[in-house]
Amino acid sequence: MARTSSGFSQALIYLEIIKRLPRHWVTSSEIMQSLKSAGIEIETLTLQRYLKELAESDEIPVERDTRSRPYGYRLASFSNTFSFLSPSPQESLLLKLIQEYLKYQLPGKLAKTLDPFFNAAMDKLDTPLGHVTKERHWLDKIAVISDTLPRIPPQVLPRIFDDVTNALYEEKKIQVKYRNAEGEKKEAVLSPLGLVQQDGRLYLVCQFDGYNNYRHLALHRIDSVKQLKDNAQGVSGFKVKEYIKSRHFNYTGDKTRLIHLILDFKNPQTKTYLEESPFNRSQKITEPETGLYRLEANLVDSILLDGWIKMWEEEARIVRVDKTKLQN
Repeated sequence: MARTSSGFSQALIYLEIIKRLPRHWVTSSEIMQSLKSAGIEIETLTLQRYLKELAESDEIPVERDTRSRPYGYRLASFSNTFSFLSPSPQESLLLKLIQEYLKYQLPGKLAKTLDPFFNAAMDKLDTPLGHVTKERHWLDKIAVISDTLPRIPPQVLPRIFDDVTNALYEEKKIQVKYRNAEGEKKEAVLSPLGLVQQDGRLYLVCQFDGYNNYRHLALHRIDSVKQLKDNAQGVSGFKVKEYIKSRHFNYTGDKTRLIHLILDFKNPQTKTYLEESPFNRSQKITEPETGLYRLEANLVDSILLDGWIKMWEEEARIVRVDKTKLQN
């Protein structure tokens, strides 16, 4: 019975290894990291022996590149993906959408464990030339747009994203070297608290050692990250969604200014637009006189709000803007 149990466990590890083999060459160290991220512990020499056995098997389509060290491994390009990594067209479409919209929402180590499934989904959707499935064609029928002017997002190095999100996930302090908005090189020890994507930019909400205020560090300005053994401070009770609700992210300072906004305008289409998509639950729209509409709402004052008013000034035919400061 012990041998049967041992053999079954070994077979499961073989399957976990195969699941993590892409169509391009990877090293045993990369496979090891992916296994560890999934909570699977295995000795280096044992993993190398398993990979060698898989590559020498006539039944398993695993290739090994021994031309230089470290050796490379991959799933043979001529093979079909295994059944447990062969999602249906509908599942492939779902996986592709998940990959697209969650790529900056998962810590690096967890995202890597999903790579085999994302690769299998792309194998399914990338059908031969001239044959387009309804699922593949669906990707050409949907889009997500922003109300802001389109811009090319700054580049975030994959290693920086992985190191920052892994430390955030493990709730550990990090030592970073970065450039501030003026281009000055800085170095700091900080506690990562949250990750925010604002349009095409990624920001780390954090606390610098020796300070109790929150700062926003742009990931594309970080040059190096070193995870420390010390636990991050300020993590308990901090919720990034509640934090960003209290301010327009990066458009207000530490001291937010809550106002009561009164906006008089004359365009009935603007009234419909604002009723369909209100600023918040405090908003109300009345008609103090025929052809004149009044919006009232409690909002955080910011340059975003000023920009929105300026943008709609002519279209909405705005005739009055009044801001009254409220007690925070």
